[in-house]
Amino acid sequence: MNNPFGLQVHPEIKDAGASVRIECTPPEHLQGWADILHGGILSTLLDEAITYVGIGTFQQHAVTAQLEVRFRNPAPTGVKLYVLAERIKVSKRLVEAKAEVTLRDGTIIATGTGKVVPVSENFAPKVPTQ
Repeated sequence: MNNPFGLQVHPEIKDAGASVRIECTPPEHLQGWADILHGGILSTLLDEAITYVGIGTFQQHAVTAQLEVRFRNPAPTGVKLYVLAERIKVSKRLVEAKAEVTLRDGTIIATGTGKVVPVSENFAPKVPTQ
């Protein structure tokens, strides 16, 4: 949140990381083609939501170890996007999650799956409060 160039998302973590919801309206300067959001930004939104599933699950900072993305439809810039991630599997050192980016009408823009691992306090800043 302190990064003025960041997406300024406020993840909503539910049920100790079982699910994470993010709403974001990406600005025009993040377009890849005219009025279409760059796929890297869509990947970042999926990554962010999946990582917060890990953070909520482990109750400490976590990072993405693996991310797979599938683009389904173009996303217009300047339109609110909805990201929902859900935990799939938990082990001692790994959380697997799935996520999707949709428009208000339910149109699926992109889907992703990822694996998240916890990191030590020395490596990352404090987990944000909910």
